[in-house]
Amino acid sequence: MEKSHKMFLDMKQKFMNSIPEEMQENYRAFGERFHKSFNVETGRPNNDICLEEALSYVVESIKSGLHPKYLTEDEKALLIAGYGEKWYTKWGYSSDKDFSSE
Repeated sequence: MEKSHKMFLDMKQKFMNSIPEEMQENYRAFGERFHKSFNVETGRPNNDICLEEALSYVVESIKSGLHPKYLTEDEKALLIAGYGEKWYTKWGYSSDKDFSSE
């Protein structure tokens, strides 16, 4: 196993061990649905990927304590699509500068 792959698996395991069993099951179920949603050989979707599901995953991450500065640009785009340009106010931020990674 590659060193970087092992490091990722170790990080994943550490994270999973740090959250309640119910949340672990939610992450497992989401992962299974996600992997079933596309063909790994072609990279094409098997069916339409549900944006609402992806958005709920990002929202749950924030509610579980993920600081918005760690969101990817794709995750931020989902939040903008779901809640508008000032999505961050839903979680008590007054400006997107509050969590800028710069």
